[in-house]
Amino acid sequence: MTTSPPGGQSRPSRRWSIGYENSWGPYWDAMFGPRMVTAWVDWKRGSTGVNIARQLWRRREYLRRTYEAVYGANPDDWPSGHPGVVLGRGEAACLRCHWFARPIGGPGRTLDFARRHETSNGSWR
Repeated sequence: MTTSPPGGQSRPSRRWSIGYENSWGPYWDAMFGPRMVTAWVDWKRGSTGVNIARQLWRRREYLRRTYEAVYGANPDDWPSGHPGVVLGRGEAACLRCHWFARPIGGPGRTLDFARRHETSNGSWR
């Protein structure tokens, strides 16, 4: 006899980031890749997961506005082409492009990822 996982049968997860490619979508994609999930897990990815991605995007946008207040709104005039930042929860991001990472290994590793992306001028992913 086969038992179902809690919440029912597994099915391919929904990609909740569709339509948000120019904001929080890439962050959600990086955190929640495709997989087989129950309906309940899929719903949580679309509620709590989306909220987490939106919060991280808002934090990135705040840091971007702060950076622009110092260096101007034109990224071509910035001292770094792809300034890497740590968003405060162990996530690294770029203020210019949609690069985002959640490295395992603590705050030092997160800072290292952000710095590697920045010093590679955005080519390190």
